[in-house]
Amino acid sequence: MSSFDDKDEVSIKILDTAQALFQEYGIEDVSMHQVAQASGIGQGTLYRRFPSKNMLCLSLMQNKFQQFMKRTEAYLHSEQAVSAEQKLTTVVSNFLLLAGEDLEWIKQIMRTDRVRDTKVNCFELPPFIFIRDHVQSLLEEAAAEQKLKDVDPFFTACMIATGLTPEKIAYLNDEGYSIEDIADHYCQSFILPLFTEE
Repeated sequence: MSSFDDKDEVSIKILDTAQALFQEYGIEDVSMHQVAQASGIGQGTLYRRFPSKNMLCLSLMQNKFQQFMKRTEAYLHSEQAVSAEQKLTTVVSNFLLLAGEDLEWIKQIMRTDRVRDTKVNCFELPPFIFIRDHVQSLLEEAAAEQKLKDVDPFFTACMIATGLTPEKIAYLNDEGYSIEDIADHYCQSFILPLFTEE
């Protein structure tokens, strides 16, 4: 999938329309026919660009993640005086809150046989790599300041990043945890214990 920046005007209009419809009516209650009709295009045009509703959702989520990456980079650049612990807590919490915005979409996509049967190596996907690399960098920053317990930054970053999968987030949400609860518990359990006491 490509970003909004790479898409033609029709594709951008489709994605904007789909997002508005999904937010107003819920993903399950919006058909591809409705998306085409509301976009003012033919269904053939829609299906040539997005073969399924799942592809629409995935494309929308990818673009949201690209915006998250830009915001995260800007935050880390502008808050260099903030402790590595605080920056790491903020980045992980914001990532979980981002996932929470699209949780119903994530659940819908996960329910489809086509996605379940797809062999995807999550360790090669941009969200995993982005989170792993930034977590590792912040852990190394804390280690250099002697504020990190004796842990391996790369190994720990991999374990933290693998704990942030859509499946786990959706499962915990189904078990009654709000996204805010998940972010808080995740940081309390897996981020804060890594740092030494001030």
